[in-house]
Amino acid sequence: MSKWSRDEFMLVMNLYTKLRYGQFNYRNIEVIKLAELIGKTPGAVAFKLVHLSRQDPKHKDRVKGLANPGKNAIEMYNEFSSNWNEMLYQSEVLLAKYQNKKVEEISLDQNEIQEIEKDILYGKEGKDIERIVKARVNQSLFRKIVVNNYSNSCAICNLDIQNLLVASHILKWSENKEHRLNPENGLCLCNIHDRAFELGFIGINTDYSILISNELKQVKEKETFSSLFGRHENKSIILPDKFYPNTDFLESHLNTTFKK
Repeated sequence: MSKWSRDEFMLVMNLYTKLRYGQFNYRNIEVIKLAELIGKTPGAVAFKLVHLSRQDPKHKDRVKGLANPGKNAIEMYNEFSSNWNEMLYQSEVLLAKYQNKKVEEISLDQNEIQEIEKDILYGKEGKDIERIVKARVNQSLFRKIVVNNYSNSCAICNLDIQNLLVASHILKWSENKEHRLNPENGLCLCNIHDRAFELGFIGINTDYSILISNELKQVKEKETFSSLFGRHENKSIILPDKFYPNTDFLESHLNTTFKK
Protein backbone atom coordinates (compact mmCIF):
# COMPACT_ATOMS: atom_id res chain seq x y z
CA MET A 1 0.00 0.00 0.00
CA SER A 2 1.41 3.42 -0.96
CA LYS A 3 2.38 5.88 1.74
CA TRP A 4 0.08 8.80 2.45
CA SER A 5 1.32 12.16 1.19
CA ARG A 6 1.00 15.43 3.07
CA ASP A 7 -1.59 16.62 0.55
CA GLU A 8 -3.69 13.51 1.14
CA PHE A 9 -3.57 14.00 4.89
CA MET A 10 -4.56 17.63 4.42
CA LEU A 11 -7.60 16.62 2.37
CA VAL A 12 -8.65 14.06 4.99
CA MET A 13 -8.35 16.75 7.67
CA ASN A 14 -10.46 19.05 5.51
CA LEU A 15 -13.13 16.37 5.38
CA TYR A 16 -12.76 15.68 9.11
CA THR A 17 -13.81 19.25 9.89
CA LYS A 18 -16.99 18.89 7.80
CA LEU A 19 -18.29 15.54 9.07
CA ARG A 20 -19.78 14.49 12.38
CA TYR A 21 -18.14 11.67 14.29
CA GLY A 22 -20.83 9.16 13.35
CA GLN A 23 -20.16 9.84 9.66
CA PHE A 24 -16.59 8.49 9.77
CA ASN A 25 -17.36 5.27 7.94
CA TYR A 26 -16.63 3.74 4.55
CA ARG A 27 -20.26 3.94 3.44
CA ASN A 28 -20.49 7.72 3.79
CA ILE A 29 -20.82 9.34 0.38
CA GLU A 30 -18.31 12.10 1.19
CA VAL A 31 -15.77 9.53 2.37
CA ILE A 32 -16.27 7.57 -0.86
CA LYS A 33 -15.85 10.71 -2.99
CA LEU A 34 -12.59 11.68 -1.30
CA ALA A 35 -11.28 8.12 -1.51
CA GLU A 36 -11.88 8.10 -5.26
CA LEU A 37 -10.27 11.51 -5.62
CA ILE A 38 -7.01 10.53 -3.91
CA GLY A 39 -6.85 6.89 -5.01
CA LYS A 40 -7.45 5.28 -1.63
CA THR A 41 -10.13 2.91 -0.38
CA PRO A 42 -13.11 4.35 1.54
CA GLY A 43 -12.09 2.16 4.48
CA ALA A 44 -8.59 3.69 4.53
CA VAL A 45 -10.01 7.23 4.49
CA ALA A 46 -12.49 6.37 7.25
CA PHE A 47 -9.66 4.90 9.32
CA LYS A 48 -7.62 8.11 8.98
CA LEU A 49 -10.64 10.18 10.02
CA VAL A 50 -10.99 8.16 13.22
CA HIS A 51 -7.24 8.46 13.80
CA LEU A 52 -7.51 12.24 13.54
CA SER A 53 -10.33 12.23 16.08
CA ARG A 54 -7.89 10.86 18.66
CA GLN A 55 -6.33 14.32 18.75
CA ASP A 56 -9.64 15.80 19.95
CA PRO A 57 -9.71 15.56 23.77
CA LYS A 58 -13.49 15.04 23.62
CA HIS A 59 -13.08 11.88 21.52
CA LYS A 60 -9.92 10.26 22.90
CA ASP A 61 -11.87 7.91 25.14
CA ARG A 62 -14.07 6.77 22.25
CA VAL A 63 -11.13 5.57 20.16
CA LYS A 64 -8.81 4.09 22.80
CA GLY A 65 -8.60 0.71 21.13
CA LEU A 66 -7.11 2.00 17.89
CA ALA A 67 -3.45 1.83 17.06
CA ASN A 68 -1.37 4.95 17.49
CA PRO A 69 -2.56 7.50 14.90
CA GLY A 70 0.98 8.09 13.74
CA LYS A 71 3.21 11.12 13.39
CA ASN A 72 1.58 12.45 10.21
CA ALA A 73 -1.95 12.51 11.66
CA ILE A 74 -0.75 14.20 14.85
CA GLU A 75 1.27 16.79 12.95
CA MET A 76 -1.56 17.58 10.53
CA TYR A 77 -4.13 18.01 13.31
CA ASN A 78 -1.74 20.29 15.22
CA GLU A 79 -0.92 22.28 12.09
CA PHE A 80 -4.61 23.04 11.56
CA SER A 81 -5.17 23.78 15.26
CA SER A 82 -2.35 26.31 15.35
CA ASN A 83 -3.39 28.12 12.15
CA TRP A 84 -7.06 27.50 11.28
CA ASN A 85 -7.31 30.62 9.15
CA GLU A 86 -4.67 29.56 6.65
CA MET A 87 -4.88 25.78 6.80
CA LEU A 88 -8.62 25.55 6.20
CA TYR A 89 -8.42 27.79 3.16
CA GLN A 90 -5.34 26.07 1.74
CA SER A 91 -6.95 22.65 2.19
CA GLU A 92 -10.04 23.87 0.31
CA VAL A 93 -7.85 25.24 -2.49
CA LEU A 94 -6.10 21.86 -2.63
CA LEU A 95 -9.45 20.06 -2.80
CA ALA A 96 -10.49 22.27 -5.71
CA LYS A 97 -7.16 21.56 -7.45
CA TYR A 98 -7.75 17.80 -7.20
CA GLN A 99 -11.17 18.34 -8.77
CA ASN A 100 -9.75 20.57 -11.52
CA LYS A 101 -11.92 23.46 -10.36
CA LYS A 102 -11.53 26.88 -8.82
CA VAL A 103 -11.94 27.07 -5.06
CA GLU A 104 -15.03 29.29 -5.35
CA GLU A 105 -16.70 26.69 -7.58
CA ILE A 106 -16.63 24.04 -4.85
CA SER A 107 -17.17 26.29 -1.84
CA LEU A 108 -19.70 28.97 -2.84
CA ASP A 109 -23.24 28.87 -4.13
CA GLN A 110 -24.21 30.37 -7.47
CA ASN A 111 -25.39 33.67 -6.01
CA GLU A 112 -22.06 34.22 -4.24
CA ILE A 113 -20.14 33.43 -7.43
CA GLN A 114 -22.29 35.92 -9.34
CA GLU A 115 -21.41 38.60 -6.78
CA ILE A 116 -17.73 37.98 -7.42
CA GLU A 117 -18.34 38.20 -11.16
CA LYS A 118 -20.01 41.57 -10.59
CA ASP A 119 -16.92 42.76 -8.74
CA ILE A 120 -14.82 41.78 -11.75
CA LEU A 121 -17.16 43.66 -14.10
CA TYR A 122 -16.87 46.74 -11.88
CA GLY A 123 -13.14 46.77 -12.42
CA LYS A 124 -11.77 44.88 -9.44
CA GLU A 125 -8.93 42.55 -10.36
CA GLY A 126 -5.87 40.66 -9.18
CA LYS A 127 -5.26 40.90 -5.45
CA ASP A 128 -8.66 42.50 -4.79
CA ILE A 129 -10.53 39.58 -6.34
CA GLU A 130 -8.25 37.06 -4.62
CA ARG A 131 -8.95 38.73 -1.27
CA ILE A 132 -12.73 38.76 -1.89
CA VAL A 133 -12.74 35.09 -2.92
CA LYS A 134 -10.70 34.06 0.11
CA ALA A 135 -12.93 35.98 2.52
CA ARG A 136 -16.13 34.51 1.09
CA VAL A 137 -14.76 30.99 0.92
CA ASN A 138 -13.60 31.25 4.53
CA GLN A 139 -16.99 32.50 5.70
CA SER A 140 -18.72 29.69 3.82
CA LEU A 141 -16.34 27.10 5.28
CA PHE A 142 -16.83 28.35 8.83
CA ARG A 143 -20.60 28.20 8.49
CA LYS A 144 -20.55 24.72 6.96
CA ILE A 145 -18.26 23.34 9.67
CA VAL A 146 -20.03 24.94 12.64
CA VAL A 147 -23.62 24.27 11.57
CA ASN A 148 -22.91 20.64 10.72
CA ASN A 149 -20.97 20.19 13.97
CA TYR A 150 -24.12 21.19 15.90
CA SER A 151 -26.25 18.75 13.89
CA ASN A 152 -27.86 21.62 11.95
CA SER A 153 -29.70 23.04 14.96
CA CYS A 154 -29.45 25.93 17.43
CA ALA A 155 -27.25 25.11 20.43
CA ILE A 156 -29.72 26.89 22.73
CA CYS A 157 -33.24 26.12 21.49
CA ASN A 158 -32.62 23.25 19.03
CA LEU A 159 -34.36 25.06 16.15
CA ASP A 160 -33.39 23.23 12.95
CA ILE A 161 -34.57 25.54 10.15
CA GLN A 162 -31.44 26.07 8.01
CA ASN A 163 -32.26 29.60 6.85
CA LEU A 164 -32.67 30.73 10.46
CA LEU A 165 -29.32 29.39 11.68
CA VAL A 166 -26.14 31.42 12.07
CA ALA A 167 -22.54 30.31 12.58
CA SER A 168 -21.92 32.68 15.44
CA HIS A 169 -18.46 33.75 16.64
CA ILE A 170 -17.69 33.74 20.37
CA LEU A 171 -14.76 36.12 19.89
CA LYS A 172 -16.03 38.70 17.44
CA TRP A 173 -14.97 38.38 13.80
CA SER A 174 -14.09 42.07 13.63
CA GLU A 175 -11.97 42.02 16.79
CA ASN A 176 -10.05 38.75 16.62
CA LYS A 177 -8.41 37.81 13.32
CA GLU A 178 -6.42 34.90 14.74
CA HIS A 179 -9.45 32.75 15.61
CA ARG A 180 -11.87 33.74 12.85
CA LEU A 181 -11.99 30.23 11.39
CA ASN A 182 -11.29 28.27 14.57
CA PRO A 183 -14.25 25.88 14.98
CA GLU A 184 -13.85 26.20 18.76
CA ASN A 185 -14.78 29.86 18.30
CA GLY A 186 -18.09 28.89 16.71
CA LEU A 187 -21.62 28.34 17.98
CA CYS A 188 -24.60 27.38 15.86
CA LEU A 189 -27.42 29.66 16.96
CA CYS A 190 -30.78 30.71 15.56
CA ASN A 191 -31.09 34.34 14.49
CA ILE A 192 -32.58 35.65 17.72
CA HIS A 193 -30.16 33.83 20.03
CA ASP A 194 -27.23 34.81 17.83
CA ARG A 195 -28.20 38.47 18.12
CA ALA A 196 -28.81 38.18 21.87
CA PHE A 197 -25.40 36.54 22.33
CA GLU A 198 -23.69 39.18 20.17
CA LEU A 199 -25.24 41.99 22.22
CA GLY A 200 -24.47 40.34 25.56
CA PHE A 201 -28.00 39.50 26.65
CA ILE A 202 -26.98 35.83 26.67
CA GLY A 203 -23.74 34.34 27.94
CA ILE A 204 -22.41 30.81 28.15
CA ASN A 205 -20.49 29.77 31.22
CA THR A 206 -17.32 27.69 31.13
CA ASP A 207 -19.39 24.65 32.15
CA TYR A 208 -21.54 25.34 29.05
CA SER A 209 -24.57 26.47 31.06
CA ILE A 210 -26.65 29.32 29.63
CA LEU A 211 -26.70 32.68 31.40
CA ILE A 212 -29.38 35.34 30.94
CA SER A 213 -28.52 38.96 31.69
CA ASN A 214 -30.44 40.86 34.36
CA GLU A 215 -31.13 43.56 31.80
CA LEU A 216 -32.99 41.10 29.58
CA LYS A 217 -35.03 39.90 32.55
CA GLN A 218 -36.55 43.38 32.90
CA VAL A 219 -38.68 43.08 29.76
CA LYS A 220 -42.40 43.61 30.31
CA GLU A 221 -43.64 40.76 28.12
CA LYS A 222 -42.85 37.91 30.51
CA GLU A 223 -44.47 35.14 28.48
CA THR A 224 -42.40 35.92 25.42
CA PHE A 225 -39.27 36.30 27.56
CA SER A 226 -39.85 32.91 29.15
CA SER A 227 -40.50 31.22 25.83
CA LEU A 228 -37.45 32.67 24.07
CA PHE A 229 -34.96 33.02 26.91
CA GLY A 230 -36.05 32.28 30.47
CA ARG A 231 -36.68 28.57 30.03
CA HIS A 232 -33.09 28.05 28.85
CA GLU A 233 -31.41 29.72 31.84
CA ASN A 234 -28.86 27.51 33.66
CA LYS A 235 -29.40 24.66 31.22
CA SER A 236 -26.52 23.35 29.16
CA ILE A 237 -26.20 24.28 25.54
CA ILE A 238 -26.65 21.37 23.13
CA LEU A 239 -23.02 20.37 22.78
CA PRO A 240 -21.44 19.88 19.36
CA ASP A 241 -20.14 16.63 17.96
CA LYS A 242 -16.54 17.85 18.16
CA PHE A 243 -14.65 21.15 18.53
CA TYR A 244 -16.33 22.08 21.82
CA PRO A 245 -16.53 25.85 22.44
CA ASN A 246 -13.21 27.03 23.84
CA THR A 247 -13.74 27.89 27.51
CA ASP A 248 -11.20 30.74 27.35
CA PHE A 249 -13.22 32.29 24.53
CA LEU A 250 -16.46 31.88 26.49
CA GLU A 251 -14.87 33.50 29.53
CA SER A 252 -13.65 36.40 27.40
CA HIS A 253 -17.20 36.92 26.09
CA LEU A 254 -18.52 36.94 29.67
CA ASN A 255 -15.93 39.51 30.72
CA THR A 256 -16.19 41.84 27.73
CA THR A 257 -19.68 41.49 26.24
CA PHE A 258 -22.14 39.84 28.62
CA LYS A 259 -24.42 42.32 30.41
CA LYS A 260 -24.24 40.96 33.95
